[in-house]
Amino acid sequence: MRFFSWLFLATLSLVLMVQLRLIDGPLTSPDTPWGIVGFELAFTEVRAAEMLSVWRSMGVTESALVSLGVDVAFLLVYPFMFRSLVQLLRRDDGSAFQRLGTRLSAAVLACIPLDALENALLWRELVAGASPPLAAAAGVAASIKFLLVLVTAAWCVGALPKRLFPRPTHG
Repeated sequence: MRFFSWLFLATLSLVLMVQLRLIDGPLTSPDTPWGIVGFELAFTEVRAAEMLSVWRSMGVTESALVSLGVDVAFLLVYPFMFRSLVQLLRRDDGSAFQRLGTRLSAAVLACIPLDALENALLWRELVAGASPPLAAAAGVAASIKFLLVLVTAAWCVGALPKRLFPRPTHG
């Protein structure tokens, strides 16, 4: 049953991620090669304002707003997908690696408020213009979120062979 729950969340995450990539496509240009992700990680008013200026000149700011709207659905799915994957792969062998998995399955849910905060800040910048505190706070929230996702994904990659090929116990 846990596998099918994870499979549902993984499929929904994939569908939403593909949808986001399609929506974000117009936001990518030579001046904004990372699209919305670059805006998330702009950190400074100057960089955020430059990106907004490029998007306005290209007429694609609406795509950024739509992307942030769709991301609300995504941020409610992908952390639970990672949590359920960790729970699916985790073994109760008492090792430090497995204890880390337990902690990550809880910690990855912090992506929900971090991503929501980041989206609210970016939305405000899209509507009212770039500002130092908004760009910095969005960058920090995005960085922590991406770090949690990367560490959790790395743990899952490391846990997969341990789950698929468990060491036999002697006793």
